[in-house]
Amino acid sequence: MIEGLILIEGENLSGETLGSVSLGNALQLVVGSVPAGGMILHVAADSPAYLSAALLEFAQVPGVTKVLTLALQTSR
Repeated sequence: MIEGLILIEGENLSGETLGSVSLGNALQLVVGSVPAGGMILHVAADSPAYLSAALLEFAQVPGVTKVLTLALQTSR
């Protein structure tokens, strides 16, 4: 399993909008807002490929301007 702490920046973002994104074999665990118009997500996935695919899905949400990985943790 791999987990990532992700910062998503953009306009008019909400936890509801980001929570509705289908992530396939990844699971969005936590959503929190940051003052400058962004959201922080904790995402868990079965493999790095699934986490990468989830990041690409978030990047395609209307209004998203940046998707940044803040931290990664792997476990076996």
